[in-house]
Amino acid sequence: MKVRSNRVVNPETRGYALALIWVLFAMALCVTPLADFLTVRAAGPDGTGGRYSLIIRSFVVVALLYATFIGGNAKRTSCINALLAIFPVAVAAVAVLKGDMSATEFAAQGIFVSKIFSFFVYAAALSSLSERQRVQLEPFVLYALLIYALAIIMGATFSIDMFRSYQADTQVRSGYKGIVFAQNEASALMITGLGYAYLQVLRFGWRKRLTLVIVMLTAASMLIGTKAAAVGAFAVTCVYLFARHSAVGAAFKALVAVAGLFTIAIAAYTMSPAVHDAVSLTFDYFTYHYEHARGNAVLTILLSGRDVKFSQVWADLTAIDYLPILTGGYPVTRYLIEIDLPDLILCMGLPVFCCYLTAFRGQFMSTHPGPVARYGQYFFILILAVASTAGHTLNSAVTSPYLALTAVMIRRSK
Repeated sequence: MKVRSNRVVNPETRGYALALIWVLFAMALCVTPLADFLTVRAAGPDGTGGRYSLIIRSFVVVALLYATFIGGNAKRTSCINALLAIFPVAVAAVAVLKGDMSATEFAAQGIFVSKIFSFFVYAAALSSLSERQRVQLEPFVLYALLIYALAIIMGATFSIDMFRSYQADTQVRSGYKGIVFAQNEASALMITGLGYAYLQVLRFGWRKRLTLVIVMLTAASMLIGTKAAAVGAFAVTCVYLFARHSAVGAAFKALVAVAGLFTIAIAAYTMSPAVHDAVSLTFDYFTYHYEHARGNAVLTILLSGRDVKFSQVWADLTAIDYLPILTGGYPVTRYLIEIDLPDLILCMGLPVFCCYLTAFRGQFMSTHPGPVARYGQYFFILILAVASTAGHTLNSAVTSPYLALTAVMIRRSK
C-alpha cells in the first residue's frame, strides 16, 4: 500500500489513476491542435466564435485533477496552489456583489484564473508519472509542436487568410499565427516548444526528429510577425548554448548563429518578392506608429502599445485608491494590458501573485547541479522576460502543458 498525504491508496486505484493521466495527456496533445483549428475556423470578424479549444482543455484539466486526487498525488504544495487559485475568484465574487463587475466579466475572470493555474495541474499530474511513462509521451509532444509549426509555415507559403496574424481587412503587418487563436499566444507557444526541444537535446543529444522540430519551430517563429517570436527563438537558443558551454564558447556560438540567421534573412529579402513586400509592410507599420506615438515612441513600439494600455489602467486605479494591487479582483478581462505581470497582479493581488511566482519558479529549479539546472534557471528568466513584455505566456492555456513538461523534466533530471 502507498501512503501519500495521510491517505492510504489502493495499488489498483493508483495504477488506474496513472494510466488515466497518461491517456489524458496523450489525448490532449493529439486533439488540442484540432480543437484550436476549429476555434480559429469558427472565429468571426469580431474575434468571437466557437470555443472548442476551451471545452477540450477544461475537460482535460478537470479530469487530471480527478486522476491526481484518486491516485494519492495531491501533495501539500498542490493544496496551497489550489487555495491561491480560489482567492482571486473569491475576491472577484465580492466585486460582483458590490456591482463593480458583471456576471459575464466574473465568468471571464474565472476562466482567466483557471488558465493561470492550469500549469500546476499539468505539473502535478506529470510528476506522478514514471520517467518511462513521460518518455512515452514524447512522440505526442513532438507531433503536436510540428502541427502548430507546420500550420504557420503553410499559412505563409500558401497565403492562407485564416492563418494570418493580422486579418486581410485590417492587415497592417505581415505574419501568420497558424491554428493558434492569437499571434502573441502563438509566439509564446513557439518559444515554449523550442524550450522543450532544446532541453531534450541537452539531455540526450541531437537526434533527427529533435533537429526537425527545432528547425520547424525556428522557421515558424520568424513567420509569425511578432517581435517576441523572432527574438524569443534566438533567446532560447542562447539559453541552450549558455547552459551547455562556457560563457566564452556560448557567446561565440551565439554570434555565429546571429550571423547565419542574418545572412539567410538578407538573402530571402533580396531574392523573394513576397518577403520583400512583407518586410516593407511591417516597416511602414512601425514607422507610422513611431511618428504618431505619444510619449516615449521607442517604448511604445517595443511594447506594441502596451505601455499606453498600462497608463489607461493605472489612471483607472487612481479612482479606487489602487486597492486591487493589494487585494486583486480588478476586472482585467474587461481591458487586458497584455503584459502578464501587471495583469496577474491586478487579478490576484500582489501577495498572492508573489506566492504564485515563487511556486512557479520552483517548478524550474533542479536540485542536481549541472547543465540542466542552469538551463532551468535561464529558461525561467526567459519566460519571465516574455511575460513582462509580450504577455500571453503565464495566462496561456495553450502553452501550459508544454511548460509543465519542460519543468518536470528539469526537476527530475539527474
